[in-house]
Amino acid sequence: MLSTIKIMKYLIICILCLMAILSNPLMLDAQNKEIDASFSPKIIVKYSVLSIVEPENTFQVGVEYLYRPKIAFQQQLGYTFNTPISQNNIRGIRSRSEMRFYYTNGNRAQAYVAPEILYKFLQQYGTRTFWREEGAYQQVIDFQANRNVIGFMPKIGLTNNILDRKFAIDFALGIGVKATYYRSNVPGDVFNEDFFFADEYFNSRLRNNGHEVLPNFYFGLLIGFVAK
Repeated sequence: MLSTIKIMKYLIICILCLMAILSNPLMLDAQNKEIDASFSPKIIVKYSVLSIVEPENTFQVGVEYLYRPKIAFQQQLGYTFNTPISQNNIRGIRSRSEMRFYYTNGNRAQAYVAPEILYKFLQQYGTRTFWREEGAYQQVIDFQANRNVIGFMPKIGLTNNILDRKFAIDFALGIGVKATYYRSNVPGDVFNEDFFFADEYFNSRLRNNGHEVLPNFYFGLLIGFVAK
């Protein structure tokens, strides 16, 4: 576990260093100065293609505001819901906010780096049978479990040149950390901490009260159109 944490730290540091280099004002100003003279702000409306097939099915849309040729702000909002094949009653909201720093040359595809802040609230509810007192007996409980998640992640991505196109195809990868806070009416003796990482509810299902810090991964594909 320690080696995994060290690798994550090195990856995050490397991505942050890359972001610092590419977002350097001197470098940004040196790129394609001819674009600055004719630039006008852009608004791009996007849809997250892969969010709908995540374990927590989420309908997610976003808006990117390109207010300088190489700098933009993007906000995504999502609603988590049950599908006909869902095994859990779950609902919630998700927010992803990021600043983008583009690096491009001419009319080719644009690479970018982006620090992202994640917020997520999820509520799981239903009726379930739980083992109590280390398996002494079973109890049926109408449960409600809430999760609040706050995370940070540096991302790297690639998109088509939205300065002279009416559509957007946006692909990104990221790795970071997130703090997850749990609150539920499920009795504490239901969970055995010895089986924490093997628990089928690990990180995305039921937990008791408390919090934990976990890895935060992102693999996303967004499509959209330039509204302005």
